[in-house]
Amino acid sequence: MRPVALALLALLVVTACGRSGPVTVHDAWANATPVGATVGAVYLELRAGQADTLLSASTTVADRIEMHSSSEQNGMMQMRPLSTVDLKSGEPFAFAPNGAHFMLVGLRQPLAAGMRFPVTLQFKNAGSLTTQVDVVELGSR
Repeated sequence: MRPVALALLALLVVTACGRSGPVTVHDAWANATPVGATVGAVYLELRAGQADTLLSASTTVADRIEMHSSSEQNGMMQMRPLSTVDLKSGEPFAFAPNGAHFMLVGLRQPLAAGMRFPVTLQFKNAGSLTTQVDVVELGSR
């Protein structure tokens, strides 16, 4: 019976080591906005240990956050809403300039370089995750 118990223990260790953790957020940032601006954008990278779906986002600095995708078509940039974002296990998903991004709508204050603010992301499986967004000087990234 002892060899069977050791084999089961080894299987549990291998299985646990093979699992990745929940969703992680990397390099969350936003450009500073001019006084009077009512919109801004947030960029970041997500990586899910297991396949998941990003459902929504919220923050204290804007009335709401919308997820968008930007692409160029016939020489014109087009922005389309994203209702959800599917994350594949272990593969990064980038919210980046000229691509997918979070649009801050109804800014409650200008975003000033050097400030930080929270964004809470809601996932289908991982639940909610709050990250801090660094505001950088406009055009510095």
